[in-house]
Amino acid sequence: MVESNEKDVVHQLGVYIRKIRKESGLTMEQLSKKSGVSVLSIGNIENGRTNPTINILWKLSQALNMTLSQLIGYSNVSNTVSKVSTMAYFMSDLTKGWLVQPVFREDNIEVFRVCLKANSINTAQYQPKESVEVLTVMKGKIAIKVEGNIYHLETYDTINFYSGTIHEYINETDEDALLSIVVKY
Repeated sequence: MVESNEKDVVHQLGVYIRKIRKESGLTMEQLSKKSGVSVLSIGNIENGRTNPTINILWKLSQALNMTLSQLIGYSNVSNTVSKVSTMAYFMSDLTKGWLVQPVFREDNIEVFRVCLKANSINTAQYQPKESVEVLTVMKGKIAIKVEGNIYHLETYDTINFYSGTIHEYINETDEDALLSIVVKY
């Protein structure tokens, strides 16, 4: 069951996505063709009936020529502190063991807190083609597969790569891994 706070966020997200779609002069059918997200899914998102996955949000943001942070209506002012206790919402795709929380956005850079759940794999394939990702493991161990190469990372290890290609985050341990991810567009 979705908590009331999450319902409010899902509803606000849907209203915002509808507003951006209409401001872009797109019908739901046109957005569907540009994004690869079904018209039914777009309608359910816009009406607050469903909490979209991260991959769907990436597809929509790319189709609307926006960053993910812009699409979810997240903005930040310089010289602010982002405390984990005051962050309101994690975007989740628990079927893939993935929780993402936007922390900071400015121009072409976004910062996210991520929890990769124990024994899970998340495949990312809808990020902008020229984007670069810098990932630091803050707690735990993960493997990341980029262009067929697998890299094993432990706490405080960092990797950077072009994130516009299909890549996988892999946690084969029995503990959640915490990551800090910076994306430059």
